[in-house]
Amino acid sequence: MGYGLPAGIGAKLAKPDAQVVAITGDGSIMMNIQELATLKRYGIALKILLLDNSSLGLVRQWQELFYDRNYSETNLSDNPDFVQVAQAFGIEAFRITRRGETESAIQRLLAADGPCLAHVVIDPFENVWPLVPPGKSNHEMMEE
Repeated sequence: MGYGLPAGIGAKLAKPDAQVVAITGDGSIMMNIQELATLKRYGIALKILLLDNSSLGLVRQWQELFYDRNYSETNLSDNPDFVQVAQAFGIEAFRITRRGETESAIQRLLAADGPCLAHVVIDPFENVWPLVPPGKSNHEMMEE
């Protein structure tokens, strides 16, 4: 967690002519959100696809599946407005709230001249699949 934004910056610096998209979650980006200043300061044209489920989603999913929905410290419903935060750093940003907006949003994200953040609002209880349960190997993964 916290790796996506810095890794995206490193990938873009290593291959400045490549189209680089960092896909990250809300919990992850909050660990290094100050790196938006790095994007602006150095003109790094990284594209950020931020999936915001207002939670530490994978932790919440484990608590749902393996700990009888005994949720603890996964609620991030008090996240900042990520579009406003990015804009405060001087970075183009916009929000996606409906599935039908996806195609045009991806086109907008990729066409932006400089750094750009697409804030995708998703269901807090949407799970990630496949998932390897605790104590199991990859060939025993759950597929929903």
